[in-house]
Amino acid sequence: MDFTEAIEIIQNIIPEYAVNEYDGIIVKRLEASNTLDEGRTTNQTHIAISGEQMNMFPYLMADGYFKCNYDDRDEQLKKYFITQIPLYIYKDNINYLSGGEESGIVFEGSGSRCVCASIVRSRRKEQADQVQLSLTTIDDQAFVTFRKLLHTGDYLVLLKHKEKLFYDCIGIKAVDETKGEYHLSTLNNKFYKLPTNTKVDIKKLIEIKDFKFEDKEYTIQELGFILKEMYSNAEDRMQVASIHIFGIKYGKNIIEKEFRAPDIIKAAELNESYSTELQKALNVYRCLNKNAYGISISDGCEQKKEEITSGVRKTKAENILLYGVPGAGKSYEIKTKYCADEKYMERIVFHPDYMYSDFVGQILPRVKKDDAGNDKLEYVFTPGPFTKILKKAENDPENYYYLVIEELNRGNAPAIFGEIFQLLDRKDEDEFPAEEVGESEYGISNYDVAKEVYEDEEHPVRIPSNMFILATMNTADQNVFTLDTAFQRRWNMKQIENRFNKSEHSKDIIAGTKVNWGAFATVINDMVIEINVDMASSEDKRLGTYFAKKKELEASRFPEKVLKYLWDDAFKMDKTAIFNENCKSLEEVVATYEAATSDKLAAVLKLSVYEKMLSKMQQNSTENTES
Repeated sequence: MDFTEAIEIIQNIIPEYAVNEYDGIIVKRLEASNTLDEGRTTNQTHIAISGEQMNMFPYLMADGYFKCNYDDRDEQLKKYFITQIPLYIYKDNINYLSGGEESGIVFEGSGSRCVCASIVRSRRKEQADQVQLSLTTIDDQAFVTFRKLLHTGDYLVLLKHKEKLFYDCIGIKAVDETKGEYHLSTLNNKFYKLPTNTKVDIKKLIEIKDFKFEDKEYTIQELGFILKEMYSNAEDRMQVASIHIFGIKYGKNIIEKEFRAPDIIKAAELNESYSTELQKALNVYRCLNKNAYGISISDGCEQKKEEITSGVRKTKAENILLYGVPGAGKSYEIKTKYCADEKYMERIVFHPDYMYSDFVGQILPRVKKDDAGNDKLEYVFTPGPFTKILKKAENDPENYYYLVIEELNRGNAPAIFGEIFQLLDRKDEDEFPAEEVGESEYGISNYDVAKEVYEDEEHPVRIPSNMFILATMNTADQNVFTLDTAFQRRWNMKQIENRFNKSEHSKDIIAGTKVNWGAFATVINDMVIEINVDMASSEDKRLGTYFAKKKELEASRFPEKVLKYLWDDAFKMDKTAIFNENCKSLEEVVATYEAATSDKLAAVLKLSVYEKMLSKMQQNSTENTES
């Protein structure tokens, strides 16, 4: 099994959590010694990671502990340096593991939270080394709490963010490890990776984040939990300072709600004497808020125009055109192989009336108030989806962004792109430095776009190296608007295979019949090729795996969705090739199908065609049994 197959299992079992781009996967079924359950017979508190799965993590090694005989090792060097890795835990996953009960983990208005867990490599006598994940004494308390929600037999899923030292951490109950044909157990104790490079910038890992004052309203119990966590994780001799920081950070909430310092200290389960320290911090907050000594608080909402993200820009983005028969799964390919997070995407659909101004932007009238309060008509450039995603990608170099164009050839693509067509030529790695690979080789002048994206009308417009353009095209629609050779050569063409044998949907029975969707569509597709062998576009008439979804296999929907397509399009030149001779019109086909009390397909299809479908079902069943 390779990485692509492994991530497919993950994304089918936990699609709501596995939403980022990844280049590493490990799944571990937890033994009793890996949990923090009460009543265990071992004192071990870490999660033991062994074998190839150890390569998922960076760890520190000291010569005096590793490069010597086992009996001569300096045991103190084992934990002299400890690597801590950042993990994202998810609010919905915590609620799932806790059964909806309060876990005590505070997410502060976000659906996820970054926590730190410890990594130590350990030697074992006459056994292979192992990595010890999690030291409960120094891990973030939220991660320790997360671990307490996992029990023997449950699964821990760790997904490494692509080319980043971040991990998504997800817990799955033992009873939920299977979904259809997908089983987490098949990934247990294995390591799956992509051939990527992760650059670890130490400065970023230790960077102190911009200080923000909290506006969210908390209860005393929530504030108590936050304070307890800050106090417990404070460095040696910095515990009192953590109380001061807490009081300043959450002072607005505490003062506006008229909470008392002793009540918060009590909720945090700290010594009541610390209420004096918290009160000092609240007094400092009041002084800062009033600017009493020439020092004031910024609310964190003002963003400097000159502020620029300093991260290294991702590279190697491409223009990719996914094509195939209708329903082959082109949009699904984008969702599973490229991106499913809408905040990194702009999705549009081309159609005959779609124009350049819709795509790039246009100048539109707006009514604004002037200084005297009077209405004033102004003409303002309103960016289209291309300009919007271009600006996002330009200002956020550390992430990939995706412009998704559905049905590319149902609009006049060259006219819609206009001079943007020039930007589709990307720099390649054979001629340009690595940090430029993927950006436009040539720039264009467009004053409106340049002002919107760069705040400089004279700036040349280029597609940055972290912006993909993904387009889809049904080959059955290739004559709607023809894509000329010059346009097509600027895209990497990728055909989406019509894979019935890998789809669970193909086993769904067509309502009112004995035939499943896979057998029906496979026989029809074979006949399309055979009957239209002399026609260059015969393959375009085939049925895609998801041409008809499960609901469309119902008796009231199937004839209008599928049989109508076969009558009007796929077999319009020879309808008798598949339909019963008694059906002289589409109206008769639909009426006969809906009225049939026995097998509905047998009522409208030629007997030989229907028997081929039953035979194909039997063949598929035999092959699945043997495999």
